[in-house]
Amino acid sequence: MSSPEDHPRERGHMSSSFGRIVRAADADLPYKAVMTHDQCAETEYSFATMREAEAFIRRNTPRPKARSTFWDRDAPEA
Repeated sequence: MSSPEDHPRERGHMSSSFGRIVRAADADLPYKAVMTHDQCAETEYSFATMREAEAFIRRNTPRPKARSTFWDRDAPEA
């Protein structure tokens, strides 16, 4: 489990509503996490790998609500 000290660029709470990753082929840090906020402009954070960008987004956005799995089953046999 990581601590807040491990991630100094993060604000310490989930201030983003969602995030996405874009790639810049010619950059030193080619993966960029673009974070969307409810109350302010989008912010961008650069990363060396897509895995780092994905982890950043997971730490700084709320988890999606649980979905019903009622329909995720095989049809009954007749």
